[in-house]
Amino acid sequence: MFDWNDLRFFLAVARTGSTLAASKSLNVAQATVSRRITMLEEGLGTALFLRSPSGYTLSVRGAAMLPHAEAVQREVEALQISVAAEGRRLSGTVRLTTVESAANMWLMPAIASFRAKHPAVMAEIIVDDRALDIARGEADIAIRFGNPPQDDSLVIRRIVELHESVYVQREMAEELGIPNSYEGLVRYPFVSFSGPGVGQIDRWITSLGPDIQIVHRANTLSSVIAAARAGMGAAVMPCLIGDSHSGLVRLFPPISELTTPGWLVTTSAARQQPHVRALLDFISDFVRQSVADTEKRYRVADAA
Repeated sequence: MFDWNDLRFFLAVARTGSTLAASKSLNVAQATVSRRITMLEEGLGTALFLRSPSGYTLSVRGAAMLPHAEAVQREVEALQISVAAEGRRLSGTVRLTTVESAANMWLMPAIASFRAKHPAVMAEIIVDDRALDIARGEADIAIRFGNPPQDDSLVIRRIVELHESVYVQREMAEELGIPNSYEGLVRYPFVSFSGPGVGQIDRWITSLGPDIQIVHRANTLSSVIAAARAGMGAAVMPCLIGDSHSGLVRLFPPISELTTPGWLVTTSAARQQPHVRALLDFISDFVRQSVADTEKRYRVADAA
């Protein structure tokens, strides 16, 4: 395989007949042109030029490749013009909603990056643990967790799988010890969530045995995390978040029963608007890449 960007160097040398002239047209060093041509030929497994003291001439294979390279260049230039034009056109307001932890972890940095490219797009972020009615226009885009919305008027996209486990304050773990099994969690008090959508976590906690106690509840993930960090008890939370807090200790590997999917939600009408569609796609890519980078970082840390 080769870098498609190398076609620029190939075309410049083919058109000028020398790496020196090509380097001037591309505004790069002559050595860079020579190196990229060599890399391209090695990647393709064939010589594209015949070298002589008078310069470079296309080989048979190089001459056959030239029209294809020129076609690619035309397509790339057309794409650049199209993207630039779309970037100039994108404007308007997008209303987004999700829970506080997802807003802080993903939406804020994603929107900052997006607006650096599309400054005419304004984002209104509504942080709310309630599920706003997207179908009725209370927001344009939502990040939701758990079961997918069942409204046929909504367009949903699965963007993440949140693996969860039990976390405790480091000092509490040192005092009570790291359990060897779930049964050992009986020595820990628990903090959990209040409000709708907490059944899965509560069922898992209470399944640990009749002596398990939930001593504190909070209605947001950030509050549950704060309670755990304060030493009020053990808490179930996404590994993606829990692993990032140095004051917390994960007691077990990710718990398969507590895997929670995350969804990007909008409507067909909202998605037809170019600025909403562009931000929707950007957030989807941003979240997936952010999760992949974070998981890779912690896998490396665990291995060390």
